[in-house]
Amino acid sequence: MTAPVLALEALSIRTPDRALVHDCTLEVGAGEAVGLVGESGSGKTLSVRAVAGLLPAGFTTGGAVRILGRDIAELPTGELRELRARRIGMIFQTPRAHLNPLRTIGDFLTEAQVTVGGVSPDAAVRRARELLDEVGINDPGRRLRQYPAELSGGLLQRVMIAATLAMDPEILLADEITTALDVTTQEEVMAVIGELRRDRRLSMLFITHDLALAGAVCDRVAVMREGRTIETLAAATMRRDARAAYTRTLMSASLDSGVPGTAAAAPESPAAPTAGSRPILEVAGLRKSFRVRSASGGGREDFIAVDDVAFALDAGGSLGIVGESGSGKSTTARIICGLERADAGVVTVAGADWSLPARGGAERRVRAKTVQMVFQDPYQSLDRRQSVRQCLREAIRVHRRAAAAAEIEARIAELMAQARLDPALLDARPRALSGGQRQRVAIARALAADPEIIVLDEAVSALDVTTQVEILTLLDGIRRETGVALLMITHDLTVIRRLCDRVVVMRSGRVEEAGTAAQILDAPRAEYTRELLDSIPREGWTPRRRRLGRTSAIPIRTGPLPAGLPNDDIPTTGATT
Repeated sequence: MTAPVLALEALSIRTPDRALVHDCTLEVGAGEAVGLVGESGSGKTLSVRAVAGLLPAGFTTGGAVRILGRDIAELPTGELRELRARRIGMIFQTPRAHLNPLRTIGDFLTEAQVTVGGVSPDAAVRRARELLDEVGINDPGRRLRQYPAELSGGLLQRVMIAATLAMDPEILLADEITTALDVTTQEEVMAVIGELRRDRRLSMLFITHDLALAGAVCDRVAVMREGRTIETLAAATMRRDARAAYTRTLMSASLDSGVPGTAAAAPESPAAPTAGSRPILEVAGLRKSFRVRSASGGGREDFIAVDDVAFALDAGGSLGIVGESGSGKSTTARIICGLERADAGVVTVAGADWSLPARGGAERRVRAKTVQMVFQDPYQSLDRRQSVRQCLREAIRVHRRAAAAAEIEARIAELMAQARLDPALLDARPRALSGGQRQRVAIARALAADPEIIVLDEAVSALDVTTQVEILTLLDGIRRETGVALLMITHDLTVIRRLCDRVVVMRSGRVEEAGTAAQILDAPRAEYTRELLDSIPREGWTPRRRRLGRTSAIPIRTGPLPAGLPNDDIPTTGATT
């Protein structure tokens, strides 16, 4: 037998204070894809960064990491650097954070080829064009001249994949590369990787918190918890073969969620007398455009982000707005909250016309008290210098200006209980909290205003599946207890299924269809909605390129390929987007 391309043997990782990874053990064979699955904090990303040599200063490792049969701890520094540069490619979770916003895509794709590969600048540009074409990006010459801010998240992730392929690696390390992508973009990115794996016979270690996705695109799945791999399963039979209770918990949180035909009954409205009896929010004829650089690069043109959008949210109800990135859902939410001004249309909140900007500080405070927003990334939306107590105290003082100290402390205790937060965390700052705890603090801060509406903008998209379930359960409980209405902005239909009474589906700034959750998720009328549902990973699902010129299914779970196997069934021409 040939040695595995990558082997982690009882890998441990420590800081001077504590052990973070205790025993990570797995192998990735030639041409094989292995998923590494677990909740946030389980040690997945640290283990992969140890392979790539990206651990922070002060971290130490034990056990062994073998690449192509060689223990990297025994290699000279120069040889190890060469091995990592040429044999391993790493794709990160947030490509925008790894691209210099002041440099073009072309600079990013050619730099390593010139400085590491030693090719000429002209040859590097030609190779960059080929790579963009290979990952399905149309008009590569124009894309090379663009800056990261001009590309969507899905396109940037493809750029990151192209850059990774520039040195012809033998193994891909993919770290949560689809977490922030909508389901159709996720499907296309995974289809691209599937084709590349077949064309190039690449191995892959795929890190994700989504067991359903890992099961669909990998040959085997290793489950990690609290710094240890607790079991490794064949992807095709993992539902039947799983032994660990933790693995089954992950399955219940992700597998088959959002599959048509499996919806539970829509959540009931709260028992409060006014719940569902009147709209607390009405939107009619909403329109918003932005001035953007024209596609030709000369001058600027109008981009219509929201076009004639209309819907209503009942008091105490829950409405989900779902769609791909760029569909206009977040812009709609920002207009409702007063963070953007609409070009046309009417926004009515609690019977008041909010179409015009607030007149003075008093009216702004009234609006802020009525509608609160919870953002996608709580680490960015919370003040890193403030403890939980300081954060909540400040929010209470803004909306209860005459409150006495004792009243404020009592309200803080009440908010901690509502958000299911341990009082021991009151003096902790955001960096000491988990992602789920930070989002609970953000929810508690929103509740401090006693709002009638909470707008949640992708509030759980960056969380692992079990934490998502916890936060969604928390939100539904708060809605029932307080009668607050929830407006959920998301690209994830499984989130809609768990939380919302009604659904609005948006595409390219317009409403495709609207109705109850059961109607939309189990009997959709619009082809676009059916496409969204078909893009959700589940048992037997295979990712396809739907909009890049290749619509046939591309099997990913191929395993090691026999030598000389033809790839005539894989198109080699460039795709269009």
